[in-house]
Amino acid sequence: MSDEWDKAEAAVRSLGSTRTVGDMTAADLRAWASENTLMTRSQWPKVKRELYKQFDVDYDALREREQRERTEALAAAAAAAPVVSLSAAGDERGSFAVVGEADTSDVAWYGSFHKDDRVFRPGDQHSADEASSGKAVFLASKVREYLGVDAIRLRLRVSSERIDGVKLADLAAKKQVILDLEVVPTGNPAEQWCLEPGFGEWRAIRLADLVVAE
Repeated sequence: MSDEWDKAEAAVRSLGSTRTVGDMTAADLRAWASENTLMTRSQWPKVKRELYKQFDVDYDALREREQRERTEALAAAAAAAPVVSLSAAGDERGSFAVVGEADTSDVAWYGSFHKDDRVFRPGDQHSADEASSGKAVFLASKVREYLGVDAIRLRLRVSSERIDGVKLADLAAKKQVILDLEVVPTGNPAEQWCLEPGFGEWRAIRLADLVVAE
């Protein structure tokens, strides 16, 4: 335990000698900690405490402030933001699909989860649902980048009511996506695409076709 405190103290002191800690964002601090293998469950709290002790930087308060500012900025942009409509589904056997409103491969991203997917666990339906909804948020963020807008609204239909909407909305906000989540236990078109053989890449989609009228 004392070794972790020593490591935290030395790492934060070294950080202060190379960067202006007070000017770093919460994201900067997380990236630095990850690069230096300081983000473990037991090590990271000690690093945060050393940041406060040495530089009067309250990481948790900094992160909360940045999240609040991001939420406020998204809310301000919401009225004029384009709308993307997607359906997402996953299968415990390892397939996923994210599709737009049109019944065509031009708006379908489907295939198998990567073997190193951070969310999906083979044989677990809930993780398949969570992972596929995350892919929908990712796709919406790519539409936002394509359009060159500050924010985009995502109307997302999923089949499972177990999906953590708060967690998903936070993930979306980080990508400047405003989430409107709807659970449709039946009639989700993405479920059928999970059964399609082969795969369809998101880069093959005409991203503009995913945008819908208000």
